[in-house]
Amino acid sequence: MRWIVAIIAVASAIFATLTLVDFPVRAQVGSATTATAVPTAPTPTPPPVTCTGIAASDAREAACGVVLTATPRTITWQQDPAPIEAALAAPRLAFRGTPPPSETRPMDTVTVWHRDATTGAWQSWTSKPTGPFATLRTFERGQTYEVVSAVDLDLSLAPVRASVFTGTRIVSLYGHPGVSTMGALGTYASAESAARAVEDLVALYQPLSGDTKVVGALHLITAVAQADAGWDGTYLGRMSAADIAPYVDATRAHGQLLFLDVQVGWSDPLAEVRLLEPLLREPHVHVALDPEFATKGKNWPPGESIGYLTPEQVNDVQHYLLDLSARAGVPSKVLVLHQFRTDMLYEPERIERVNGVDLVIDMDGWGPPWQKLDGYAAFARAPYAEYAGFKLFYHWDVPVLTPAEVMALPHPPDYLIYQ
Repeated sequence: MRWIVAIIAVASAIFATLTLVDFPVRAQVGSATTATAVPTAPTPTPPPVTCTGIAASDAREAACGVVLTATPRTITWQQDPAPIEAALAAPRLAFRGTPPPSETRPMDTVTVWHRDATTGAWQSWTSKPTGPFATLRTFERGQTYEVVSAVDLDLSLAPVRASVFTGTRIVSLYGHPGVSTMGALGTYASAESAARAVEDLVALYQPLSGDTKVVGALHLITAVAQADAGWDGTYLGRMSAADIAPYVDATRAHGQLLFLDVQVGWSDPLAEVRLLEPLLREPHVHVALDPEFATKGKNWPPGESIGYLTPEQVNDVQHYLLDLSARAGVPSKVLVLHQFRTDMLYEPERIERVNGVDLVIDMDGWGPPWQKLDGYAAFARAPYAEYAGFKLFYHWDVPVLTPAEVMALPHPPDYLIYQ
């Protein structure tokens, strides 16, 4: 009997196996047997995944991000080469849950390792590199890395947006519509005519810039300091979005940039920049802050004293712009800070270098060439200045430096403003 039971068990197993095989259905036609394929429903194409560059959302999408822990996580970088520091900058990297009290920057908890496929040598990266292995600087396309974090983190693997100034120099016209005393931009009847005029400046600087591409821009004062506090106590008169729109359109049409300049008054810089968000979501629109008129800390109306900005105010705006560019999916934003006196930026050494925001310190003073060049060296080339800006005044500089003289400087400006 046992051998009969065994045969039945084997037969049952064979039958069960056969039922899992996808045989074609055979149809009998006359004396011939033909195979007919079983129709199957088409597999729906999944919608494309959009990586935002924000860690908290991208870490939930396998194609966009990962969760980092104390266990080494292998990642393969599929984007263009990018500095590791930029790839791990907020909001691309964020604490998962409540951050530990001892840590303030997610980046400081991360170590990245890479082994050279040819030599077998290891390289490492940390935010404070030390030791013989600390030679890693860049994520390269197609390369694999081991990433370890002391705490749990979310990481976005979205492309890293390059600096606006990569291979580029910018030259602009500054002012307020219809007010010629505030700058050259105000001498033009329309945004379109101002955009055309900037091309003449581009033509002057391009032959002097070698392989660096010169791009035109309009630098528009959108929040103008007032002598009167106004209904909201901010001492500001603001352009409406409808009045700014022609400048957005004209610069876009000409392949130029647009800088929205806020003179701050007694308002909060971050609050004023937030008001401009619908315009800043445009990829070619950037922002500037003018400490000269930020006089609330001195309890004087704008114009009666030279104002200042604190590092906290500047850093808040930088982090907001970084988050905005990630949410809007647009390139890095430029933040311009005007300066012609030391006390216009309080404790500037505490201004953060935020990867994903291009910080320009614009030497904003007027006067004879020697005075302007001293200011350029002191402010636009200061350690806290990521990029150098230089403002030239058509009517107040005596004489106005020529393009050839400007470009002969040991470090020519990254951003030129003509007022």
